[in-house]
Amino acid sequence: MIQTGKGVSNPGPMIGNGDGISIPSPVIPAGGETSDHDEARAQTDLPLTVDELHALLAKTELVFRLNPHLEIERWESLPHGFRLTATNELNSQGLETAVRRADRPQGPVFTYAAGLKQDSAFTIEPLASGVRLILTERYPRITDPADPRLAGVDRSLVPWVAALRRHLLARQRWGWLPGWRWWQTRFLPGLPPRQRRIVRLILWVSLGEFAIFLALVLVLAFAP
Repeated sequence: MIQTGKGVSNPGPMIGNGDGISIPSPVIPAGGETSDHDEARAQTDLPLTVDELHALLAKTELVFRLNPHLEIERWESLPHGFRLTATNELNSQGLETAVRRADRPQGPVFTYAAGLKQDSAFTIEPLASGVRLILTERYPRITDPADPRLAGVDRSLVPWVAALRRHLLARQRWGWLPGWRWWQTRFLPGLPPRQRRIVRLILWVSLGEFAIFLALVLVLAFAP
């Protein structure tokens, strides 16, 4: 099992790309077995309930917008899924496809009508203390490492699971604050990822400046 981020692991055959992200390695099964697809998987354990995880995954648009590297340009809800026009920041690939949602007791599966990725399956596993969220993405089997289609592999798998983890833990801790849910589920997800990062940076800089100002005021107030 290769650890790929705080609280997130990837137990599948993966190779690193040099920027802290891991991508699926086109490994042929042992014993000469053949398969028509490869899988990449990331998982995280959370101190939550199964119902809390199902509640988040029921919000399809929010789940996809929480991907920190998927710039969604157009979203159209459909009777059994949605139509998506987006750009992946990590591989610079554009995507325009219909996506069908199929619900299972253990979590939804999203099947893509176009693009290299075939589907994204969310699986919820109850644990003795908490719950495990697993995201498995399936691709057609590519045995040639020089195949140009490998450029289309979505390397945002692990950052996506990490972002879902951060969102769930932050909601558990700060969800009671007035305005938090609007900020985290409506305002920020509605921004492109780059603008989202800029807004967060401005917010933290502003908070830092205010803390420094407040400290100076207190020092001057209590100075002899």
